[in-house]
Amino acid sequence: MASIVLGIADPTRLFGENVQDSTKPLVTIVGAHERVVSPFDYAVTRGDGIFEATTVWRGTAISLQAHLRRLAHSAALMELPKPNIVEFSRAVDEVISHYDDPEPGPILRILISRGLDADTGVGRAGNGLPHVWMFLDAQGALHETDPITLTALNRGYSSDITLRAPWLLNGAKTLSYAVNMAMHRECARRHVDDAVTVTEDGFVLECPNSSIVAQYGNRLVTPNPNIGILHGTSQRELFSFNQQEGGSWEYAKLPYARLQEADHIFMTHGGWVIPVSSIDDRTYSVDPGFVQNANDAIHSGRTEAEALRINPNH
Repeated sequence: MASIVLGIADPTRLFGENVQDSTKPLVTIVGAHERVVSPFDYAVTRGDGIFEATTVWRGTAISLQAHLRRLAHSAALMELPKPNIVEFSRAVDEVISHYDDPEPGPILRILISRGLDADTGVGRAGNGLPHVWMFLDAQGALHETDPITLTALNRGYSSDITLRAPWLLNGAKTLSYAVNMAMHRECARRHVDDAVTVTEDGFVLECPNSSIVAQYGNRLVTPNPNIGILHGTSQRELFSFNQQEGGSWEYAKLPYARLQEADHIFMTHGGWVIPVSSIDDRTYSVDPGFVQNANDAIHSGRTEAEALRINPNH
């Protein structure tokens, strides 16, 4: 039974408008415990690369096209070659085809490194192409929808940092998650499940691995990505669901004080909507029916087409 599927994808077929060599296999499936990353790789030496992650629900990768479009956005910010979204879609389907565990919602990750570090002798002798790995995992931590507790953490910069310092790559989904992991360790010290980050001047950003969405009546509000955060894929699916149910949505420069006044708060990631029961000393009511219905709609594909059209410029 294949509970974990690991594939190495051919970069000559995944980057650029034209497939360079269709005779090569698009994805080579290898053993889950095989060593497939060189210590001379930029992913190891510099954390230089990008990734995407979502849930595969009953054989379908949730919000795949939104994830691949965001992957292309991250690649452009990182000055990596342009991903061929059609070929990436095919590669994901190939990995999924090898999965046969009864768990309905394994995690899918797409990992892209810049390739071999050109400052090493091994890297100088390489071909300069990115390296791409994909895996499905049904044995690791999977998503739960139990209400979670959050703490607010200062991100250490002001809300205009993206305009003043675009080289910080805020808004790119990079492999450099050391700070994010440090946030999770701080959450453990504070005995909470996760965090929401806030700028020095008091505006809401995102969670270390997720988007944050506030509900006021039947209106959903999330921070505008132009503040320097990822444009959430599951957040857009939630917006789509709420619109279908007669509600509305908004991207805003969201003060933390306004977030605190929300009727309900949700964390969204990986194709899931997760209710928040508290942020530090403030508690929030949870609507299990809304959460269940939103997740069912997202997993059924009902919200996907509309979600692709949702953006801050509407």
